Amino acid sequence: MEVAEVRRRVDEAVGGEDDEDVFVQVEQTAVSPLHVTISSKHPATYYTQWVDLRADGTVHLPAPDDGFTSPGAKGTDAGTATSTEEAVALVVREAAKAVAYLREMQARHAASARPAVQPPVADDALAEACRLWQGGRDVGSSPVRGAGRVLTGVNHYFFAPFIAAYNQQARTTPEVLDAGIALLRSVNAAPFRDADGWSSTVGLAAGGFAGRGIKSKTDEDPQIERQLRRGQIEMPLWGVSLSPAVAAGFGTRFLFELVGEFPAVPAWVHSGIKAEEQELVTGGRYRLLSQDERDGTTHVRLRWMGASGDEVGSDELLMTVLGAVPGVVRSSLKRSVGREVLELRLGGEDWATVTRAAGGGTVQVTRYWPPDPDWARRGDDPYAQAAAIDAASRTTTVPADVAAIVAAVMRGKETA
Repeated sequence: MEVAEVRRRVDEAVGGEDDEDVFVQVEQTAVSPLHVTISSKHPATYYTQWVDLRADGTVHLPAPDDGFTSPGAKGTDAGTATSTEEAVALVVREAAKAVAYLREMQARHAASARPAVQPPVADDALAEACRLWQGGRDVGSSPVRGAGRVLTGVNHYFFAPFIAAYNQQARTTPEVLDAGIALLRSVNAAPFRDADGWSSTVGLAAGGFAGRGIKSKTDEDPQIERQLRRGQIEMPLWGVSLSPAVAAGFGTRFLFELVGEFPAVPAWVHSGIKAEEQELVTGGRYRLLSQDERDGTTHVRLRWMGASGDEVGSDELLMTVLGAVPGVVRSSLKRSVGREVLELRLGGEDWATVTRAAGGGTVQVTRYWPPDPDWARRGDDPYAQAAAIDAASRTTTVPADVAAIVAAVMRGKETA
């Protein structure tokens, strides 16, 4: 058996599978004359399979690592080769099977990450939301993006006092919440197109660009850099321009550019204003494809990989409660079949959920508190801790009245 020839032919056969989603490496190690690694590069899938050709010709498959593999899990032997041809055939077969399995996993995830079917949004509601987004009534996109965060529970990718202020403004401004709901639903119901596809749709020349610049801020720049190192980012609502010049006008410390297809709403088409900005409202979860520094700008290429906010609710009573409860630091309003659930985080493990059946005259308020101060002496198992918090929670049924709901949320543990 010519091991060097086996490596060359195996690399020729499966090395081409290495791309932005799948990692394939063919190498010689101290343990194996031929070692093939097949692993996921996609941040939403975790999987690694190895294929080893041992010195005696045995092709061994260590137990794959899918995040749940036992440390003592044993692998299997795929067969024993007695010639170069047999070795190549065995290794290529097993490596190809692992690549196919990984791509199937990734395809299933991609399908599940697509947006759910959305409730319809009236044309006038979308037009008003786009006007607010583009600055009508001195509102602008910042508080509407805040509405996206407080309705979905997704934190901004960096913390700053002005972000917290926009979130609070959104919670207490009904028209901003309405705009957030309209845009979240419209984005998640929109077709998927790349930058040139969107340009063609709105009658612009293809420019191959959709992105947004960010200006430098001393406190926020390091936070953005840390987020990018994680390889993914989520923004329920944000805006990109089809014009590189407009995008750079927002700042040149970072430039986020969208690659591939993504859902969007052409803001100016619906609002009738600011066509020169060529702004698309979009949103979702994104993976970082590449990052490089050029002329003082961090160029970041992002690819859409999943929906954000596609289950947002719109119960008017619960939205009023969202703005009436003091001290909320994080929130979400989600719909499911026949009901909506408002979650209110009041800091740490102090929170409440408010559940209302569609059109119901009463609501259920479930109140949770932090564990007792002596919890550390009982152990640090997070599942046991969660169970203890759940066991100490209180669920009450109150009238569908803002004052009654707020009182139930704010009632102390000692009065439960």
